Amino acid sequence: MDIYPTKAQFLRGEEASLRLETCGASVLKVVIRLSRLGETVRELRLHDVTADTNIPLGSFDESFASYGVDARVETEGGSFELHTAFDVTDEPRRCLRYGFLSDFTREDAGNGAVDWLCKCHINMVQFYDWSYRHDSLVPPENDYTDMMGKLLCLATVMDKIRRCHERGMLAMAYGAVYAASREFFERHRSWAFYNSEQRAFVFIDVFYIMNIQRGSPWREHLIGQYKSALGVGFGGIHMDTYGFPKTAYSHLSAEPELVYLDEEFPSLIADTRSALSSEGLEPCLVFNNVGNWPASATAKAPQDAVYIEVWPPYERYHHLAQLIREARLCAENEKPVILAAYLQPFREDDRRGAMTAAKLLTAAVVSNGASSLLTGESGAVLTQGYYSDYTKLTEDEALELRRYYDFQTRYGELFYSADMRDVSMTHMGWDNYEYRCLSHQVSADGEAGKLWAVLREGERRKCISLINLAGCDDHWNRAKPAPTPQREMTWSIQIDNMPKAAYAAAPERPEPLELELNYEVTDKGRFAELTVPEVKLWTVVWLEF
Repeated sequence: MDIYPTKAQFLRGEEASLRLETCGASVLKVVIRLSRLGETVRELRLHDVTADTNIPLGSFDESFASYGVDARVETEGGSFELHTAFDVTDEPRRCLRYGFLSDFTREDAGNGAVDWLCKCHINMVQFYDWSYRHDSLVPPENDYTDMMGKLLCLATVMDKIRRCHERGMLAMAYGAVYAASREFFERHRSWAFYNSEQRAFVFIDVFYIMNIQRGSPWREHLIGQYKSALGVGFGGIHMDTYGFPKTAYSHLSAEPELVYLDEEFPSLIADTRSALSSEGLEPCLVFNNVGNWPASATAKAPQDAVYIEVWPPYERYHHLAQLIREARLCAENEKPVILAAYLQPFREDDRRGAMTAAKLLTAAVVSNGASSLLTGESGAVLTQGYYSDYTKLTEDEALELRRYYDFQTRYGELFYSADMRDVSMTHMGWDNYEYRCLSHQVSADGEAGKLWAVLREGERRKCISLINLAGCDDHWNRAKPAPTPQREMTWSIQIDNMPKAAYAAAPERPEPLELELNYEVTDKGRFAELTVPEVKLWTVVWLEF
């Protein structure tokens, strides 16, 4: 049996609904409880459900709200507990959860990949390597071969775009900003970038690197290709880069001219936005800052997220937190942050260790207020930068990962509300009394072998994300043993007002558990004390005011 929302995300005022799959069982009764953090907001009861069905929930008048779904299903053979989540927003780009598609043969049409993404609440989908050529995106015929030799079908691409839009997902056309085929380069040699030896830049002996500076004919050509992609039905453009070169020579003038690409990328994004908007379109734009370069220059450009592909030397958990903090600062907290951190352990033999690494990566990224590009196709994960070479999860592994997407969505207000700010490095440790763990050693920075506490505060809430690294190293891209469970963790939290309640929840136990609060008054003020019964891998604790 299964239950999930019919869309990846619902708009404010839109009729929301759930899909209940009975797997042929005769359902006698279904009790569904909808909750927003610790508060029950609606309860529904259904009787005698004889087939898979959609369950209407009504509409929700919220600018941004996250809901948990807890269902008890009674059949003649016994009862089942099912869980899912959904969120409601007035602007989908406020909270972006990124996934991918890369299979576009005739046989891949209707293969269930979009359904999987919907179950994971993915609301933005990168169509990776969907194009005919990087310099000519839309194919001349329905059936075609891309630059890597893959057989593709335009009808399949368009079918998956339609399916994404029906489920409330943004369909993003992959389009590298400077890659061209050898044939295109040979016709337009002066449009290319050259190295210090005045030889053309070539990536993996396939893609020639073209000149993206303002005034280059390539820039105009590229934007025209992006327009053609939107004409196919895409709702946005994923502007990819390769991280190298960072400087190059232009041959547009009589003498070679040195170009600094980080100075050109912001205007490329701006010109793309301006040109596409002038066509009456409102496309979503995402630019790839490979290895965090040049995020400080592009974060304020008119795009919809700060997207960072994570590579060495950003190898440890504290590096992930650093990337997110810096990106948010550069964007003045106006854009969501997305990390593409590919998990090499799934290419190795230790699949349990790889799953632990995936869960800890998700916990680290989400707790710090960002999201990650990890899953796509039908229960697959990314292990490296060529998305077509993904790793397929087993059915059990896919279900485990999906629960983490459910949790991210269910408690999204704790992670993505605009008023929630990170205070991890300023409110705990040394002589800071705002947050103190009275029972365990904790770290504010993802240290190996310790509990990692990520602290966030807003107008109405205080939140502690507890990520268990006990028995684990701090390299995010390594297989991990299951962390050693930590029990009876006691916290003292400074408060100015009396909280209404305190709760704890975990992906493996998503329903909020109300915690007992005790109070102490000292010469430093009033403090609330609470005890978290157990932290297995990731537990979130929050106080409501």
